[in-house]
Amino acid sequence: MWHFERDAAALAAMREDVVFWIVPALSRVRHGITDKPGRWPAGTPITALCGETVKVPFPTPHGGTPRSQSITEQCTACADEYQRRGCPSTVWDF
Repeated sequence: MWHFERDAAALAAMREDVVFWIVPALSRVRHGITDKPGRWPAGTPITALCGETVKVPFPTPHGGTPRSQSITEQCTACADEYQRRGCPSTVWDF
């Protein structure tokens, strides 16, 4: 049986207009991205909603808990752009 949060994330990944809230490598806040998680290898620079270049985080080893799981603070510029777009979003930990 699937867990609700995993189901929601999986359904969100199928849409084209979803914002994924990630914690980029070496960051302490979540940034919004529109690239689907897993599209780029870890460490690849991508552009967040705020226009800042961030790096795709490295995956958590199987069975581990992502370090980013406890980080809830969002980049204010990303959050403003997300609100402007009015699209769905999901938190995504690697």
